[in-house]
Amino acid sequence: MAGAALLGVALLSGCASTVTTEVTAFQQGNWQNDPPRTYAFERSAGKEAQLEQQTYEQWLAQALAGLGFEQVARPQAHYLVSMEYDSDARVLRVQETTYPDLWYPGPYGPYGPYWGPYYRPWGPWGWGAPGYWPPQTTVRDVPVTLSTLRVFFKDASTGRRVYQVTARHQGEGASLQAAMPYLIRSAFAQFPAESGRPRRVTLPLDPADKS
Repeated sequence: MAGAALLGVALLSGCASTVTTEVTAFQQGNWQNDPPRTYAFERSAGKEAQLEQQTYEQWLAQALAGLGFEQVARPQAHYLVSMEYDSDARVLRVQETTYPDLWYPGPYGPYGPYWGPYYRPWGPWGWGAPGYWPPQTTVRDVPVTLSTLRVFFKDASTGRRVYQVTARHQGEGASLQAAMPYLIRSAFAQFPAESGRPRRVTLPLDPADKS
């Protein structure tokens, strides 16, 4: 039996059932998200033809449609929406506690040298006496990926930014591509969000993403 304390890591693989994302939004003081809620995507130079960018924009458009936004041609757009994303591979030091397998059939039989016929995790003479094997603590380095999404809303008539939201996910075995659907959904799980107040958003893991 073993327990691992993965501090700061949200898994996007294995037996994990949820994905947790850190989200922070900022907005202009007098912005009210008034209609018309129409928008067009604004892309940086060189990203117009990138298939990855186009795919992420489709996912973002679906999220915005659920909030009552309509994608239109740029001349008719009230907002210009842009997105930035990146990932950073890093190593996280993890502390792991393991316990001996009390039923392991070792040289002294299935109970070990002090257990005899009695199955008591504290040994025959009390806790800490012969028959108790303390847990072992080990430290290991785990490769993780920090995936970040930033979405910006700009007033098309003034060119002034009115809203922005950042979503970050750090996970073992994760990738930017795997995390992106959850980053987008988390970024707009509450819209518009309170300005400058970080929050955690936990979403159920799609069964198709479980390994």
